[in-house]
Amino acid sequence: MKHIILLLLLTSSFFCFSQDVLTFKSTSRVFNSDNVKLTSTEVRDLFATNPEALKLYNVGMTKKTIGNILLYGGLSTVITKHLVNISDSNIVNNQYGYPTIKKTSNALYFIGAGAVLIAIPIKIGFSRKIKKAVLLMNEDLKTPKTSFNIESTSFISNSNGVGFSITF
Repeated sequence: MKHIILLLLLTSSFFCFSQDVLTFKSTSRVFNSDNVKLTSTEVRDLFATNPEALKLYNVGMTKKTIGNILLYGGLSTVITKHLVNISDSNIVNNQYGYPTIKKTSNALYFIGAGAVLIAIPIKIGFSRKIKKAVLLMNEDLKTPKTSFNIESTSFISNSNGVGFSITF
């Protein structure tokens, strides 16, 4: 029994460090370790230390915005065109008094459907970019830089003696 408890205590540190600092859930929601949703500005501020992750996050959010514009714009175009066609009277009287069917263009149907079809692959790809950015940031946060950075070194001499000055 003692061996099991000892083994559990020794391996518990691995379980503590294996937790992700940031988690990504669908529709570009990023949560911190306390399971609190971060706003996009908070995420960008956090990713500022890792330019590659910041670039991937910005590309993902741009793809999401463009995909949303195309998807909802295309759907609203198709719905609006359909409602206009339904509400318009398709039967009009010609110059002789006989009813004829008014011809309408279906170009807006095709434009709206094309926008929706273009939006689908764009919207599929944005989550992969954001997920990759979160994974890069988690790797960066898990391996903190413990070394120090030497900014400048200089040779100093005065009346008390000579020496080196290191700024870090």
